[in-house]
Formats: sequence, structure tokens, C-alpha cells
Amino acid sequence: MIYAFDQFTDALGAPLRDFSKGRLAALMADPRASTWEDAHGVVLNAQGLTLWQAWIAIDPEAPREGRHVTIDAYDRVQVVREWERVPDVEMLGEIVRFVLGQTAGQ
Repeated sequence: MIYAFDQFTDALGAPLRDFSKGRLAALMADPRASTWEDAHGVVLNAQGLTLWQAWIAIDPEAPREGRHVTIDAYDRVQVVREWERVPDVEMLGEIVRFVLGQTAGQ
């Protein structure tokens, strides 16, 4: 599935940068709250569709709110509320297929 990342583009239609591909690959390898937090905002096509928006588009149960954080007195980020859930590997595959279908329909 990682080869599909080469078909994703940023909002300007340019190929994704290695940094964004790395975030997606880390999520695919280990889907948990921290890797989802790093990857959920990656733009996947020229329409500006993010990974999280694509999930919401195909899964009515996808969370509509993300992680909530605060900064402590020492300027450290403290997680107040974690993601309710994150997509599993199967759902990530469905998201990839959805996005590629959206891209092909342009």
C-alpha cells in the first residue's frame, strides 16, 4: 500500500514530500494515537483533502474531534484528551482506495 503514496499530491498538485510520506508510512506500520496525530492532517490530493477528512467521508463513526492538549508551566505539551479512536490497517486501506478513486475521477 505504501506505493500508493506516490500517487498522492499536495494541495498544489505536486507529489507529496518525503516527510509527509514518512508520516503516512509510520501510521500504516503502527496505527496508534501518536502516529495518527502526526499523519491526520497530511493533504492527499489537489482538492486539499486530508487523511482525516477522507476517513470522515467514508466512515460515519470517525471522530469529529481530535486530540486536546494544553501547555504546562514548563512549556511542555500535556494531552488532556486523546483521540477517541484511530483507523486500523483495514480502514487505512479503505481510505487510500477512496482517495485514489477521488483523484482518478478528476
